[in-house]
Amino acid sequence: MKTITELTIPKKEEKLIRLAPYIRVSSNSDDQLLSFAAQVRYYTDYTAAHSEYELVDIYADEGITGTEMKKRDDFNRLIYDCKKRKIDRIITKSISRFARNTTELLTVVRMLREIGVSVYFEEQGIDTETLDLEMILTFPGMAAQKESETISENMRWSYQKRMESGEFNCCRAAYGYELVNGELRVNDTEAAVVRRIFHLYLQGCGKQAIANQLNAEEVPKRYGYTTWHSFTIDYILNNERYMGDALLQKSYTTDALPYRKRRNRGEKAQFYVENSNPAIVSRETYQAAQELQKSKSKGCFVKKDRYPLSTMLKCPVCGHNYRRQIVNGKAYWVCSYKASGRLECTSERISEEAAKEAFVRMTDKLI
Repeated sequence: MKTITELTIPKKEEKLIRLAPYIRVSSNSDDQLLSFAAQVRYYTDYTAAHSEYELVDIYADEGITGTEMKKRDDFNRLIYDCKKRKIDRIITKSISRFARNTTELLTVVRMLREIGVSVYFEEQGIDTETLDLEMILTFPGMAAQKESETISENMRWSYQKRMESGEFNCCRAAYGYELVNGELRVNDTEAAVVRRIFHLYLQGCGKQAIANQLNAEEVPKRYGYTTWHSFTIDYILNNERYMGDALLQKSYTTDALPYRKRRNRGEKAQFYVENSNPAIVSRETYQAAQELQKSKSKGCFVKKDRYPLSTMLKCPVCGHNYRRQIVNGKAYWVCSYKASGRLECTSERISEEAAKEAFVRMTDKLI
């Protein structure tokens, strides 16, 4: 007689789905940051309410544009963790939060599907795990991209009108100023450094030499930067803001995605506003710095021996040519290598009178 025994196969323990919410707000305004905090709370509670999910992390970018993925640090961290097989599913509010560039959106969704990661867009109700989404994704993606372009276009139009009326100030204050309620105010500590830079330059110090001096004294900069460079000094000496004026639209943003910032070389109209903000240096000081730069620039294209001793004096320490320098109205000759800020040369400057006397004595001896 046959014996039949019913076998019960134990069910495999269901594996939790590793969930990764992604959120983004595109502005640093207070309203947007409140929305940002609310989304973080929402997805924390959402995961807790769904037992099938295990929260990996909440990936969040704030105050970042959605038109280019490479600019979003946490989005790129999310993709990296997906490739490391740490995530099974992504949830986000809408396609426009995830991306506003259709091409990049489709590329990322395809890549995620290939490695087994699904994406759920709550607002559109689209789940990449259950649907063939090539066309479904394209149209919302195009709409999101168009929305981004419209917002950008409206902002550019607003900036343009405010520039034409002289009401536009700036988005970020230059060194020496701070932006308070949309108005530029002088930062006394930084303004003292700006005045010193103009003073040193008009006394005959080169731009690199000024930068080296500020670095040696560990004069602080801004935004975490610690090193002064000659191009920083050049920017300060040529920024009309410091005499109280403003040249608007020095740069512009391109009209099509992906947006790029370009230096305005005549492609767009510029607007010059006099007395637009408090001055840090006098108009006379600023213009004197411009004239000195022009004279030095012309000297680069004129014959080098514009002074009797030009190219005649060599540094006894490093062998570089000496160059003429005006300090407090008096002419000196100094090693060009040392004047550029190089600390290796220890030569001393000599007055023009002493140099001429030495030259005459040497000539007499030769005769």
